[in-house]
Amino acid sequence: MFGLIFGVILLWMSITVVSGAFSHFLQGRIYSQPADGFIWRAPVSGLIITSTIVVWMMLDYGSPGIYRPVHELQSYTPENNKANLKPDEGAPFPSMTITRADGKKEVYIKQPGNRLEYKSKINMPMPTTPVEIEVEEDGKVSVFKPEKDAKGNYLRRTGQSLVYKDERGRQMIEGGLGAIVINRPGATFLVLFLHVLHFLVWFACLWFLFEFQPLHAFGLGAAFCGLMTLFFLPPILNFTETVSKQRTKPEIVSTPAKAA
Repeated sequence: MFGLIFGVILLWMSITVVSGAFSHFLQGRIYSQPADGFIWRAPVSGLIITSTIVVWMMLDYGSPGIYRPVHELQSYTPENNKANLKPDEGAPFPSMTITRADGKKEVYIKQPGNRLEYKSKINMPMPTTPVEIEVEEDGKVSVFKPEKDAKGNYLRRTGQSLVYKDERGRQMIEGGLGAIVINRPGATFLVLFLHVLHFLVWFACLWFLFEFQPLHAFGLGAAFCGLMTLFFLPPILNFTETVSKQRTKPEIVSTPAKAA
């Protein structure tokens, strides 16, 4: 937990220094002069933005993997040590038998980590669009097949990935093969809200604290928010989940052997 607290402090310092220095430099170029009081404006701005990220971290700490950024929702699966999750609850399949385009079948094994990455026994990546997917659950085999139209072509709806369905109607999607699609409307809504809040906080800090013009604050806020979401937020959440799992591991209590 100390490492997590130290990480938050480091995050606040980084946002403070980068946002403050960049704003001071940019305002000196596009305005007559930078706004006064950067000594206090930058730390306050960094504190507000960091607080938003901390809220996100707290949610992810309590439910690892559920509140990932939107671009990771279909390619990320939680490894929750609090319970023995099943595929119907969000856990990835440990292995899948893939039918390739040439008709040959090959087993692909889930690689360590939270990414949905599967490789064969000779370390080859899984084909992106297999003809068929077989998975074993409790001694039974389920077969996922891609949706096709009346002509037998793969059915890719506009703006959506190819969907694989089994005989029970469960779905996996191309780009996220290995995990069953689970609808969590509440969690999805909260993730979208966090994204919007993250952007609004950047926008408000750049407008009211750093005193950029609204249009400039909007563009810079979108840029900072996008960079944070794509490059910095995922490793921050990864570290948060690592700490969460370490603190929720069951304790192993050794029983002393009885004397003979």
